[in-house]
Amino acid sequence: MSIDSALSIAGVATGLPGLIQIAVQLSAEIARRYADFRDVTKQAGIHKTLIEIHVSEIEADLYFLKNNLENFTPGVQERLVDILRELIKSYREAAETFSYARGPDGNIMRGAWVVKLKDALEILVKDMERWQRRFLDYIQCLHFTGFGFRETVIVRVGTIRKAPSNAQSLGANLNEAREDFNSKSHNLCLDSLPVLDKHLVDIPLSLPESPLKIPDSAASRQDFLVEYRPYSRSDDLEYLREIVRYTAYILAAAKPCEMHILCCEGYVHRPELRQFQTILKLPQGMGSPQTLRECLLYPHSDGEPSLTARVELCKQIATAALYVHTASLVHKAIRPEAFVLLQSITTQPESQPDTLPFKSSTFRPGTPFLTGFGQARQETPDTYSSLRLSLSWEQDLYSHPTRQGKPTAKYTMAHDIYSIGVILLEIGLWRSFIMWNGIKDFIVDERVLEGGNTILKRIKERQPRAGEDLKDLYQAIAEQELPCVMGERFCKIVLQCLNVVEDEFCDGEAVEQSDMEVAIGMSREKNEEETVGLKYIKTVLNGFEEIKV
Repeated sequence: MSIDSALSIAGVATGLPGLIQIAVQLSAEIARRYADFRDVTKQAGIHKTLIEIHVSEIEADLYFLKNNLENFTPGVQERLVDILRELIKSYREAAETFSYARGPDGNIMRGAWVVKLKDALEILVKDMERWQRRFLDYIQCLHFTGFGFRETVIVRVGTIRKAPSNAQSLGANLNEAREDFNSKSHNLCLDSLPVLDKHLVDIPLSLPESPLKIPDSAASRQDFLVEYRPYSRSDDLEYLREIVRYTAYILAAAKPCEMHILCCEGYVHRPELRQFQTILKLPQGMGSPQTLRECLLYPHSDGEPSLTARVELCKQIATAALYVHTASLVHKAIRPEAFVLLQSITTQPESQPDTLPFKSSTFRPGTPFLTGFGQARQETPDTYSSLRLSLSWEQDLYSHPTRQGKPTAKYTMAHDIYSIGVILLEIGLWRSFIMWNGIKDFIVDERVLEGGNTILKRIKERQPRAGEDLKDLYQAIAEQELPCVMGERFCKIVLQCLNVVEDEFCDGEAVEQSDMEVAIGMSREKNEEETVGLKYIKTVLNGFEEIKV
């Protein structure tokens, strides 16, 4: 089938199987047409690796879909049709550019690379990257949770004919982690930390209830962090042991630079200290850890990060939250102290000539990774959710009204998304909601959250509507300040996160349970949780992809 015929069919095709086949053919045809230009034009060679890698990975994703097509429910297939149409649209635009670059005789016109192709192919590469991220987010959520499948499906890397897609590999890694946890075949419980306690120093402003430490310069290793999970005599030690073990296996399966979760190397139980200590390995070439709170509190000498850097930071933070929940964990302590920012230490900044009249003021805050799993628990229909009184005003600052003070609702994914919304608001404004009072404690920064200290006092006293007033304050600040700083789309994402507990990204519409979900026995609670997860991908992650700065 020619590419023109395929595009023509794609314009009217509605079935997922047909679109998958067309997308596979178009991937191969785009690669062939690019090869023609690459062979003729030396300038095209610099795009060779990117084009070939993306085409190969997309083909793997498409074969993953093709081999698992019958497992998806009709509603999921409809969503995948929309995603595939976006890929085909990008292919259509690239194909038109290739056609314009040829003369009447069919040969490539001289100068076509510079005039017609270079910019178009750079756009195609970006579109491919964006499509793969969107596809990966969606399939990851489906695969890890089982939502959208007609039955529980265990997908193995070896089931597709080509190299596994990223979604396939992530799913296989997580399945393997769960099997290891259940079979106890791979023991992550270690006898001791890699270095002595005396060589570990605090990372400033990490979570008080789940502090972080890093090896000092005298330690034999510096490529890891240690996260502490203290407990008391009244805690259920067997339950804690199991949740620490489960969390360790899930973190061990993470791909750090894709999911923004640090990979677990193992954990140590220190009963004499009443602590579990988890070893989190730093990605190769990254170091200099700093919490997001510290970054927000203390201005950098190079100024504030650009809007582009802030959007990318928010997108990465939102991705980390998705991984936690698709791995059946609730974090329960998402706030700036829980995110560690790492800098690249493999390359040095390019030196600039002394003749430059100015110094760049662009500050890059680093790559975020979610830590602070000291309160995390496994999310299952039978899991108990603590309704104990919150003793931390900092935690209340990032908690939904139903989880502040004396919680009145079971902790769900929507509560973590609310916390993400508060953090996104802080990043958008690039202002910390708390500040050092100059004596011995932190307080709410009234310059940013006017009236915040009074509201938190009311929350502690359990006064009516205190939590709702704090949420209203966040919304008012977002509506008043974010549009002119970060734009209307960014503001909308923040507001949707802040209202997710009430409307589940549904704009007030009720979440209906499909006949298929009833047929396979999916509980109403499970349906709502996974619906929130899938809409989180569409509303938040895809929303950030659509922001153009």
